[in-house]
Amino acid sequence: MFLWLISWVAVVLQLAFFLLSLAAGLYYLAELIEEYSVLAKKVITFAVLCVVVMHLGLWLIDGFPVLLVLTAVLAHLCYGSLLSTFPLISLLSPGFLAGTVFLLVSHYLAFQYFATEWHPFQEVLAFFFCGLWMVPFAFFISLSANDLVLPTQSPGEAGRKPRRSGFLALIDLMSRQVSLNLPAGRSSKLT
Repeated sequence: MFLWLISWVAVVLQLAFFLLSLAAGLYYLAELIEEYSVLAKKVITFAVLCVVVMHLGLWLIDGFPVLLVLTAVLAHLCYGSLLSTFPLISLLSPGFLAGTVFLLVSHYLAFQYFATEWHPFQEVLAFFFCGLWMVPFAFFISLSANDLVLPTQSPGEAGRKPRRSGFLALIDLMSRQVSLNLPAGRSSKLT
């Protein structure tokens, strides 16, 4: 009974460390995209092309439904249209809105397909990660990249830290909230 309790505590700690590591990794990726936006654009372009080829291969070789493949390819073509203004991405642009609609339809069709056709969990996860989530996730992380692309500074802002938006601002806000809510450690060396 005691070992069972310890195992649940260990699972909770493992989950906490996993989430902390994931957040740190995503923060680092967002920093990289912000710093190297030209390279990020090339990587996302290559990813879009690879995913389109992957979907065509799934249709030709594995016999995936035409409608599922078509909506996924159309979604990625919409994502490709966002690259013309990258890293400036307007959430109200026709390409973004159409890509979001096609993404939702692709998810619905994929759920329908995998509910009727059995595939191992690893293959289903690979399809969703590589075929549906990878490129939109890259765009989500890169939403903050446009903040420092063309920096402008008024005379009164010389000493201020640049303002962030998007994913990095969310992580910074969560980090500040956690640090404010944690008890402050007291050390005799500092006082």
